[in-house]
Amino acid sequence: MGTATATETVTGTVRSTARSPTGHNDAVPRLPFTRRLGPIGTALVVLDVWRRLPPKQRKWVAKQARTHGPRVAKQALEAQRRRGSKR
Repeated sequence: MGTATATETVTGTVRSTARSPTGHNDAVPRLPFTRRLGPIGTALVVLDVWRRLPPKQRKWVAKQARTHGPRVAKQALEAQRRRGSKR
């Protein structure tokens, strides 16, 4: 016995509500704080986001961190070395 699938074709135009003179979307407003977050501020933001995640998403994030964390850390160290050599 097969399964039935339905497809629907939607035609029409999509109009943006806010357009700039160049035809692209306007710029996104900046966050209210203008300076960069330090290491403690970043840790507090990450902790706050982590606590809001459901357990299933926490497991997914932990798995991704184990998989990709070493590569990202290596890239961060290389970028820091390149910045330090220019000063």
